[in-house]
Amino acid sequence: MSVVVPEDFDYSASISFLEIRDQLPAIDPESLGVQDVLAILLHLFHQKPGFVDRGHDLNNTETAWVNAYLFRLRPASVDQGLEGYVVECIGSSVDRMAELM
Repeated sequence: MSVVVPEDFDYSASISFLEIRDQLPAIDPESLGVQDVLAILLHLFHQKPGFVDRGHDLNNTETAWVNAYLFRLRPASVDQGLEGYVVECIGSSVDRMAELM
């Protein structure tokens, strides 16, 4: 399986369950909904300098579209072994990119 790497911005990020409960209290990190995945992704990306939201869309309880890239929140151990999620870019869409231009 090939890895898709967006070239114009570093989308790599991670977040612990503890951080989700603290910063996004309406979200249960152990039972994500469709809206939750997108909310977490946008929360993480907006914290990075230079992020511009050119468009986003819901997908499912694991993935969401941001700027024509499909991102997954993959369960993983993060900061000091805490349970959390790591952002993984799993695809892109030429059609979605064309709509952004």
